[in-house]
Amino acid sequence: MASSAGQQLIAGRIPGEEIASDAATSNSSNFTTTEVTVHSVTAPLVEGRTYQVIADAQFASNQDDDLVIARIREDDVNGAQLRDHYVRIRGAGSTARGFSVYITAEYTATATGNKTFVLTADRLLGSGTCFMEASADNPAFMKVNYLRG
Repeated sequence: MASSAGQQLIAGRIPGEEIASDAATSNSSNFTTTEVTVHSVTAPLVEGRTYQVIADAQFASNQDDDLVIARIREDDVNGAQLRDHYVRIRGAGSTARGFSVYITAEYTATATGNKTFVLTADRLLGSGTCFMEASADNPAFMKVNYLRG
């Protein structure tokens, strides 16, 4: 469907429709015990509509048996937590390996406009240096899909 000048398109009319997506194709910065943002996505939302925020990534460490907590938050590392997931990194040794995390959260927009969601992480247990692992042939994704409303 084409749009003409002055026509305003409203995203999210079909349940399951992807509103926004961002792929990370390189590793995040390293982190230890301080929570940091490792990925983000910004989506155009409509007040009163409900959306699904998805983080599909993997985490790695240079040490065996670290425990990472990944969170989807609103806005930034200090924003309201929508969902979390724990990732145990086992068998990594001195060679970092990716351990998957797939988190979904529902969010009902309180205003119309662009909204940023972030994936944050920090190490809860262990002594390694951790990071979100991503590459061109193995990207990490954050997506926002329209659900209802």
